Amino acid sequence: MAAKPEALPSVDDDLALPVEPAPRPNLAALRSSPDVPDEAIKANSRAIGERWGASTRIPPPPPTTPLESLRIDVPDYLARELRVKCAEMKVTNAYLVMKALAKDGFHVDEKDMVPDRYRRGKR
Repeated sequence: MAAKPEALPSVDDDLALPVEPAPRPNLAALRSSPDVPDEAIKANSRAIGERWGASTRIPPPPPTTPLESLRIDVPDYLARELRVKCAEMKVTNAYLVMKALAKDGFHVDEKDMVPDRYRRGKR
């Protein structure tokens, strides 16, 4: 014959106990190392964020070349194909268009060939 299970303890005792919040950390006591410049920390944080696809909340460096919007109309089948290719390559429309223009002989600086302009930043 199996033993009868004991009754569970009442939760009333736990609810009646005063709950003290955990002490807050003293953030002022944390100081950055004077040996590492802020720019090096920002660059490292940005690199780690890009590698893992995480937001570092550090604004991207300002672009070296001003950007200008260019609007063109293309057939719907071409726009659809372009969107699919961009999604597969994880790049923007602008990147693929600039890549095609460079291949066709137009001058495009290598520093401006950024696959994702949102990581580069706008003007």
